Formats: sequence, C-alpha cells, structure tokens
Amino acid sequence: MNTTPSKAQEEAPVTTTQAESPPPAKKRRRFLGAGVAATSTIFTIASQPALGATCFTPSRSLSRNTSISQNGEYGQCNGVSPGNYKSQTNPARPSYNWPIAPTTPFHPLFAVGTDASKTRFYNSNGTSMTMLEVLSLNGTQDPSKVAFHIIGAYLNALNGYLDSHITATLIQNIWKSYALNGYYEVVPGTQWYGSDIVAYLQANGIAP
Repeated sequence: MNTTPSKAQEEAPVTTTQAESPPPAKKRRRFLGAGVAATSTIFTIASQPALGATCFTPSRSLSRNTSISQNGEYGQCNGVSPGNYKSQTNPARPSYNWPIAPTTPFHPLFAVGTDASKTRFYNSNGTSMTMLEVLSLNGTQDPSKVAFHIIGAYLNALNGYLDSHITATLIQNIWKSYALNGYYEVVPGTQWYGSDIVAYLQANGIAP
C-alpha cells in the first residue's frame, strides 16, 4: 500500500521508497487536453517536434487550460525523440545534436534508484552505463521506457528545444523521485508512475 507524502515540490521530490503500482483507490490524476485521451498506456499525439507542441509544467498539465495565463507556466516544446539520439551510435564522436558526449555516465548525473532491475544501470565491471547504453536497453531492463524518455527530455532541455520552464534540473528531479520512490508526486496526493511520466513527456513534446 502506498502512503502520501506530506509535501511535494515540483523540483524537490520526496524520498520515501514506494511500490511501482498504486492501489486502484489511490488518486492518480492524469493530464488531459483536447484530442489527448487518458488511458493506461502511453499517449501518442499528432504534433511533430519540428512544429512544436504546447507544453506544461507537471502541475499545470493536470488541467492543461490555455485560456488563462497560468502564470506563464506553459509554452512551446520542440523536443526530438529519444530514438533520434539513440540512432546516432558512434560513441567515439559526439553526434551532431548531442549536447554532451554519448559516453557520459548515466550515474551519478541521474540518481541511483532503489530497484536494481529498473533504476540502477551498471555494467558487469561496476561502472555506470553510458547515456547511449541506457538508451539502448530493452523494455525488460527499462520498464515503461522511463529512462529512455528521461534521457531524451534531458538532452532536449540542454539543447534549448524546450520551454524555459521545462529545465534539465526538473527532468533530473522527476527521475530522482521515480528512482527512489517508484513515482513522481506532481502535487500532494497525486502521483505519476512510470507510464504516467512517459505519457507526460510525450504529450507535451518534451520527449516525443
């Protein structure tokens, strides 16, 4: 059974360890928008990265209401897909749109999780997998492809493809909360699990 932390900050996640799957009664509010349906699977959207997508901070994505100012907490995100970065497979030469070397270790840039099967990425010699190696993991090693999309989002933020409210630090903190707790708490009482995080990053053009 999950417990709800007393506080949740958008960029300072809680640190108690929780299970991956919430009980049916747990509040698991999703982010809705015109033409985007809430399902238990990953969202897909028609917007192409080159055209940009209206993107929201995690808390604002719960309502996705662009008719009010929302304190400027939405804008345009033009992220490219994580697969785009993965396809550039020469780790000896940083690819044309990698803002950092593909050989950059995933840890400790991203927090080491509590679940060795899905949030701790080490090679057999004890060294951290590289960013490119984590991008290449299969679904068994990276359930829901959370790390895959987190890396894409992080690289897009460094490249300046995202709205200024969607920062590299925000992406790192979303991962940290997921890695340590099994979820990211958007607002008190509302948690996003693996598939929810991926859906948010895709639907907002952050890591489509």
